[in-house]
Amino acid sequence: MDSILRNMPDILEAIRAPYGLSDTATISPLGNGHINRTALVSDGKRRMVAQQVNTAVFTRPRDLLYNARMIEEHLFGKEGALRVVRHVPDSQGRFLHGPQEDVRVLEYIPATTTVEVLKEPGQAYTAAQGFARFSRQLSDFDASKLVAVLPDFHSPDFRWRQFLDALERDAAGRAGECAGEIAFAMGVEPLMRDWQELMNKLPVRVCHNDCKINNLLFHKESGAVAAIIDLDTCMPGPVLTDFGDLVRTCCSPEAEDSTRLENVVARPEVFRALTEGYMDGWRGEITRAEIDSLVQGGMMMCFIIGLRFLTDFLDGDRYFAIAHPGHNLERARNQLRLFDSLRTRVADHAVPA
Repeated sequence: MDSILRNMPDILEAIRAPYGLSDTATISPLGNGHINRTALVSDGKRRMVAQQVNTAVFTRPRDLLYNARMIEEHLFGKEGALRVVRHVPDSQGRFLHGPQEDVRVLEYIPATTTVEVLKEPGQAYTAAQGFARFSRQLSDFDASKLVAVLPDFHSPDFRWRQFLDALERDAAGRAGECAGEIAFAMGVEPLMRDWQELMNKLPVRVCHNDCKINNLLFHKESGAVAAIIDLDTCMPGPVLTDFGDLVRTCCSPEAEDSTRLENVVARPEVFRALTEGYMDGWRGEITRAEIDSLVQGGMMMCFIIGLRFLTDFLDGDRYFAIAHPGHNLERARNQLRLFDSLRTRVADHAVPA
């Protein structure tokens, strides 16, 4: 949080002149994303969202902008399409600002809120239906037109190689602190190979690739989905990754960095709500092979993010923003435990046709 606060003045100054903000405009942190720095800008009655792209992760902000605007334009005005939070140009029609051209402005949607931890299964159904609706509405969009901003983002093979490389380097000298987690991960290697083979066989669609419930805005009063946010990782891929992210971020009653590991369990009733909502959101426009892959997607995504947290811990916390030392290891333990719970509690649940 300290690093986010330090960057707030720079973000505000980058957009002050382009958007005609007054000297009394204020800026404050918004959300809890791991990668980019996001803020709410207030200037009298005006509200806008400003975001500084993390160029260590997204080396070409223009590619993010290109992908997002392609999707925004495809969905804009389309009957039944889920609203996406749109990029807002300045008076000159420019979208990227600041010395590094890494600051952008997004529309602010009032009377909405985000959900960090699921409160009841109905929210899971609504979230899953919303993300499925988003992908379904992009079924007639040529996914090959999108830039692969993070190649192999959800590739089990790639993430396994990253883990082994980080383990061999042990750059931060931390392997001894997480020997148990390393041993657990090694036992899952055969599943990683199976998941990669499964992904290679599935249809390629436009995937959001970060289907966390907090990447949806909900109407404060009705609880309905108001909009989808964070299109940065929208790329071609199989839908099991999107469904898997929903399972990962909804099935546990604890946040992904909770250290109360005894409470980190997969809730079957939430898993059922997710599958029902996701299927309803697709309205039959999904193949049998994709349906059959969804349970594996839940387990795969939970393990992969746990592995990524563990990899980053071994590598000295170079990728994910952390709030304190050991944060990535706490996240890894949490997600590996959730994977193990999914494997025993919901792995045998079939997804209905």
